[in-house]
Amino acid sequence: TCLDIPERELCTFAAIASLGGCEAQLGGHTAGNLAVGNSKEVLVAALSLLVPFIGYPRTLNALAVVNRP
Repeated sequence: TCLDIPERELCTFAAIASLGGCEAQLGGHTAGNLAVGNSKEVLVAALSLLVPFIGYPRTLNALAVVNRP
């Protein structure tokens, strides 16, 4: 494969965030990203790049999941 595990997990995170309404799954993949070495800052940066494509409401919902304690 061309992507390593952190990159694949980040792509999965972005795809689920794009779907919207999948916050439970997004929470699991947020934890998965953190487990493979992607930081919260990386997840927030990915979401900021997605804003024009997925819209502000879905981005806010995803950010709320990432920022859960």
